[in-house]
Amino acid sequence: MDIEEEATQILNQLGLTSSQAKVYLTLLKLDKATAKAISNNSKVARQEVYRVLVELEEKSLVERVIAVPTEFKAVSIENGLSFLIGERRKELSEIQKEAKKLSPKIQSYLKPKENRRDTIQRVASEFILVPESKALLLRIEKALDATQKSIEIIYPKEPFLQVLFNLSEKFKEALERGVKIRCLINEPIDANAWSSTMQSIAENPLFEIRILSESPKENFWIYDEQEVLVATCSVRDYKQFPVLWTTSPPLIGISENYFNAMWKKATKNKIMK
Repeated sequence: MDIEEEATQILNQLGLTSSQAKVYLTLLKLDKATAKAISNNSKVARQEVYRVLVELEEKSLVERVIAVPTEFKAVSIENGLSFLIGERRKELSEIQKEAKKLSPKIQSYLKPKENRRDTIQRVASEFILVPESKALLLRIEKALDATQKSIEIIYPKEPFLQVLFNLSEKFKEALERGVKIRCLINEPIDANAWSSTMQSIAENPLFEIRILSESPKENFWIYDEQEVLVATCSVRDYKQFPVLWTTSPPLIGISENYFNAMWKKATKNKIMK
């Protein structure tokens, strides 16, 4: 990709159309030019150039030079990008405001439907396949907020540390509520791997890590013995695979029994205690 293609792509991402980007970049190269010269150099039809120049003036990217014939001059690329980024920030700010207003409206709209499903959901097991990355972190975060008694975890060390780092405040809040957290991982943790926030979690008596003799093939999180997140395959990067979230009592029971058996076999992490 050459510099002009790269610049056009960035300008498109900042809200300019292809024609607007072509005309603006052409004017930057020419410094000052008539609509005819811009059309010849940009390969944009002259009638379209006139329309685009008006649009670029409105965006403060082009200035009109009083001359005969009329000429146009582009503002510097630094100022142009600054203007466009400022406009995009305004747009995003407005979208965020509207999104915040929309969330309670949707929740209010859905609440009657949720109430109608309540009875069914209390007796029926639920199975949800949670997609990778952000959706998984949001599911774990939501579960951490709701848990009242206990969390049991079997997870490879590296992805576990990623989750602990990203959600360290949520772990702290759970521990402050009296939630007991037990973790089984496959390798001891180096003291250098802990941030100060993570160290305060590690020193909490309700938080305990034990080390398995080999990397676990079974990866899951159990919350209050009421729900479980189960990895669908054994890989080291939690972002690369979806997980199964379920409230199925048989699956929770199997996971609980397996965790307790492995907990007895595992050794304490010496760095932690």
